[in-house]
Amino acid sequence: MKRILFLSGLDFKEKSIQVIRKTPEAYAEADWEVDYIVARDNLENGNYFYEDEINIKGVNILRIYWPFPKLRTKLPKHTKLLIGKLSSFITIVKLAYAAQKLLRKNEYDVVYGYELHGVLAMHILKIFFSKNIKTVSRFQGTFLHEMFSKKQYLRLLFNLDLILAIRLNSDLLIMTNDGTQGDKAVRKIKGAKPFNMSFWANGVDLFQHINNPICIKDNKKVFLSVSRLVDWKKVERCLYLLDALKKLGFDNFKYYVVGDGNQKHKLQLLALELDLEDNIEFIGAVNQNQVLAYMAGTDFFLSMYDSSNVGNPLLEAIRTNTIIITLANGDTPSWIQHKYNGYIYDPDHIDFDFIAKDLLKLINDKPLQLQLLRNLKDTENKKLWTWSERMTNEINHVTSL
Repeated sequence: MKRILFLSGLDFKEKSIQVIRKTPEAYAEADWEVDYIVARDNLENGNYFYEDEINIKGVNILRIYWPFPKLRTKLPKHTKLLIGKLSSFITIVKLAYAAQKLLRKNEYDVVYGYELHGVLAMHILKIFFSKNIKTVSRFQGTFLHEMFSKKQYLRLLFNLDLILAIRLNSDLLIMTNDGTQGDKAVRKIKGAKPFNMSFWANGVDLFQHINNPICIKDNKKVFLSVSRLVDWKKVERCLYLLDALKKLGFDNFKYYVVGDGNQKHKLQLLALELDLEDNIEFIGAVNQNQVLAYMAGTDFFLSMYDSSNVGNPLLEAIRTNTIIITLANGDTPSWIQHKYNGYIYDPDHIDFDFIAKDLLKLINDKPLQLQLLRNLKDTENKKLWTWSERMTNEINHVTSL
């Protein structure tokens, strides 16, 4: 039996990104012995305040914790960023320290660094483990290409640790194709150095028709967004769009906001300000199976992030055959083409009145909706793979090392 040691500064999630959990699950199901050291960040209003701790069947989990959660909550913004960086560094050292104890007791075929903290901890460990253990560096995507393209030197300086994690050699580097063009960032950072990279999108399981979708239509058009309610997800843009639609005289709609985060209260106040409170329902964070139940009753999926919109919610909207309204940033145009399989707009010139007029025409044009859905189904068949396909492909690559 092969044995793998995972190191990660990101804990498992039930109500958002599934790949963190699905990765060790897949190795365990493929009869690998899986040890997983994970550092959980219990920062108030962080990414885990609405997530319970999860233990995975067949995976030996050692959970440690990020330092200073209360202190980082109370500090002013700039000081909080600096203390956050210090906490990040301490977390890397804690991961490496915990892992070297396991390396002294067990023999591993692979050490797998998951994201920045896991990758840097893995490289610290190279001092301790033998060269015949293979190493995997895994990233969920990165905004580094955007920073390089826009010459955002201060952001790049603040992300030197991530640049270092990508620059360091491993036997396999897996970069998620989430639309942020992380493959281009890797090539720029690696330069002339030889490297072995796989660039894969996440999987989306096949959608089974749900007879009782959660969204209650009452002959209303249903809009949906699914994301953490944080600044760069720009959920307020969805509110401004629906405000523009309502001003055109169409108010027979319901907008479900699925997700939670530190922007929730601000968005609720904006809904009141725009007189949309009767049209909007803030659902909060829900489990993955409930997300699909919401999508089953949805007419239009809205995604207007600052950076790439090719997150798992957009891929799930493709899988559930839901018409998508989005922005053409990152690699989003490689998935959605305007008036072919969705509506997609220039992120640098967002005109909510113009988009609302397009949307109103679409609402009143059933044949066009059906054509978009046929083309979206074609996109699904050609470009999406299931989680089983995605993880089987990865395990085969890692085994071949």
